[in-house]
Amino acid sequence: MKKKLIPTLALAALGAVGCGPTTSGETAQIFWYQYDDAYISTVRAALEADFDANDVAYTSYNGENDAQKQTVQITNAISSGSSGILLVNAVNQEGQGETVSREAKNANIPVVFFNREVTDAAVNSTNYPDAAFVGTDPDEAGYMQGEILFNALAKEENGTKSLSAFDRNGDGKINYVMLRGPVGNAEADGRTTYSVQEANRLLNEFFETTDESYFVQLGDDVDCNWDQAIAATQMANLIGSHGAANIECVIANNDMMAVGAIQSLVSAGLNQPNGNQEVLVVGVDAVEAGKNAIDAKQMYGTVQQDGAEMARVLSVLARNKLAGKDYLDGLTGYEWDSETVHKIRIPYGAYTAK
Repeated sequence: MKKKLIPTLALAALGAVGCGPTTSGETAQIFWYQYDDAYISTVRAALEADFDANDVAYTSYNGENDAQKQTVQITNAISSGSSGILLVNAVNQEGQGETVSREAKNANIPVVFFNREVTDAAVNSTNYPDAAFVGTDPDEAGYMQGEILFNALAKEENGTKSLSAFDRNGDGKINYVMLRGPVGNAEADGRTTYSVQEANRLLNEFFETTDESYFVQLGDDVDCNWDQAIAATQMANLIGSHGAANIECVIANNDMMAVGAIQSLVSAGLNQPNGNQEVLVVGVDAVEAGKNAIDAKQMYGTVQQDGAEMARVLSVLARNKLAGKDYLDGLTGYEWDSETVHKIRIPYGAYTAK
């Protein structure tokens, strides 16, 4: 198998850390917001394996959660003249989308943003027809978390409806804390807003009430930047402020923050492995750490992002463009979100104990 060789100095300048095989002079340049994100690492492994299997040249870049660094990586890759397509997992959704799209348009290089929502202007076909986005509906995971919360809480026995045992103090309310991603991140904002809102709506239907609030938030939303260690520290602080006995639910925007919260709950004597799961904990992503916590009965459920499917779709789009074809050529089951915006949505799925 023929390998593409890139001079060592060029690799250093671009910040590249790996490349795959090739059959042409153009490569797929992949820009990851951060390698060690648990979900992103699953997408990366699947995408690079798919490219290897299909003999596609690629170079991966670690943005290290630094928008300025990633923008320089992208600019340098465009300037190198070897880019056949840009696949961009943007660090800064709001700030980078239009800038990258404009630079790609000027260089006549297709660009696909993925996983992290960018503004419609960046992928609008009237702006640059070869700009696209592959991801999920940023609000859908919040609604699905709400359904998971409802299923955990709604209880009916012998015709009598009540909240489940997660309402430990029996007051008919659920005291919760919210561990979120950065403000302004579309996924974090959607999950934070709609998880509680949807769960509350479903509980009102269940109890045949109107405008009743079944959730009581303890403190403010806590930005844990998607990070397990930060979440563990912040959860310990919340336990210290509100008391372990008063926290009945932890809603986390991703699994790693949920796992971090569980570490602090365990230290406080709650949610022991294969124990009573006193506190209702939900996350998003269905990464291995989250699924393991569900199997150990420390976490109730999560919302599954299909990393393998996202990688497959990205690979098909990239290989089509590298071959001079239309993005959607041969890609069954998907179509653009609208006639003017080139977006593809990968569906979510609920994941709870078997």
